Amino acid sequence: MKIRVLIQVILTTLAIHSTGYAGSNDKTLWRQAEYGMTPAQVLKVFPHAQKNPNPDRVSLTMSYSHVIIPSTRISSIDFEVSFFFNATGLVQVTLIAERTINEYSKQLVSLLNQKYGKPIEIDGNSCYDRVEWYADQLSISIFNEYSPCYDNSSVSIYYGHSRYDAMNSL
Repeated sequence: MKIRVLIQVILTTLAIHSTGYAGSNDKTLWRQAEYGMTPAQVLKVFPHAQKNPNPDRVSLTMSYSHVIIPSTRISSIDFEVSFFFNATGLVQVTLIAERTINEYSKQLVSLLNQKYGKPIEIDGNSCYDRVEWYADQLSISIFNEYSPCYDNSSVSIYYGHSRYDAMNSL
């Protein structure tokens, strides 16, 4: 579990260069979850959501997973959904499937290519792959972990608002 959290932090660091919402009219992160929502609003919008008794922390965004959906099915795969909040409100939504099928991961990448265009970055080695897109202020990443490097294979999908162009504006 600790390795998975560490990988999430590393991926978040790579995926979210500088969090913050600036200028876009669309605040949607995932489904009806919008950037800046409160935990109470997320609990109201998602009937199967619940307060997380043991929130994970993402140090880069100073956020905690105060709300989770323990299981939601997407194309026959069960994902746990975590909603991460900081002082701004909702800043990230993470979906994690404990087991993954490589073909399913390829289908996810294909669907996200259709929706968001060509990925901005593709990275990986024998233990993981990561594919990342940016659309306006939304960053989307898919991260696959493979055995034997990890105890269990998994696929994670991250949705977050980011300032991709922040470095260019300095």
